[in-house]
Amino acid sequence: MRTTPPKVAILTPSFNREDLVAQTLDSILAQTMPDWENIIVDDGSTDRTKEIVAAYAARDPRFKLFDRKNAPKGACQCRNEGVAMSQAKYVMFLDTDDIIEPFCLENRVAAMEADPALDFAIFPSLMFEKTPGDLGLWWNVDKPVDELSRQFRQDAICQGTGMLFRKDAFERVGMWDVELALWQDIDLFFRSFIQGYRYAKFFDLPPDLHNRVTPTSLSRGSFLTPAKTESRAKVVRRAVALLKANGRSDEVRDARFMTGEIIAGAARSNQFDLAHVLIEWARREGVVTAGEAAQLSAVVLLYKTSIVRVPGARALAHVLLTPFRAPTTLGKLPYPATPAFLAA
Repeated sequence: MRTTPPKVAILTPSFNREDLVAQTLDSILAQTMPDWENIIVDDGSTDRTKEIVAAYAARDPRFKLFDRKNAPKGACQCRNEGVAMSQAKYVMFLDTDDIIEPFCLENRVAAMEADPALDFAIFPSLMFEKTPGDLGLWWNVDKPVDELSRQFRQDAICQGTGMLFRKDAFERVGMWDVELALWQDIDLFFRSFIQGYRYAKFFDLPPDLHNRVTPTSLSRGSFLTPAKTESRAKVVRRAVALLKANGRSDEVRDARFMTGEIIAGAARSNQFDLAHVLIEWARREGVVTAGEAAQLSAVVLLYKTSIVRVPGARALAHVLLTPFRAPTTLGKLPYPATPAFLAA
């Protein structure tokens, strides 16, 4: 029995993944760095997921299976409970449909150990559907652009699984917000970037993570529910408040891209009161100009009156929303091809 904590804890929320969870756990078993623990917190699975995980835990004590103890239900609550149970120096998050390369932990820990001042580090990853590499796409790539600006423009360099956090820094930043219904990783990154947590990018290393794309993850059917729209609005409002509290008011305008997207989505899903509240908030906080607020109000009116169904009006709505769109390469760039701006 070991008497010292493992170097790194992998935190895995688990819910009804009997068809995929073994692939994820096998990728952990294949790690070249053996000093890890995988804390799996089950969120009430009703299939064979717990039975499969329990079999791994019986063979290897580094796998530790627990049931979620506290409300609310959800992956973020499971992750937070797992972190609280670990005494590891570093924490990493891995879902039960994703796969890591054998060198993942070794490379990530070495990168962090080389610079003790880092709070977290960001690593490259790829997207796949059934077999790692089958889509031939980066999650995203490094660019000569500030990560916070990219996040506001929906051009995120990675998601929550693409980083390794020093455990004490993760706890200081506030961990996962379990009340959010959507954009939990975006919220975590905003809090980290805006408040000056020290990080580095290691895109000179090979991709070490495969993010699975499934029909469920691609579905936008529930993306515009009131709960998820409110959640997204909360994330942006919090980010703007943090910018101002940290003397970064000059960056508030970057929030117009996300704000415009949320307002347009609220209008499309008949959440008109919320759309108007967000427009007024954005104008008051300096996220949008008076002219941009008028444009967004016009878009909401087009949807509220159903005029948007007219072809010409739909085109007008598209034009009015143009200032709130930003280019993104998220999930669009081929791998192993290297973009020109990276090769320069």
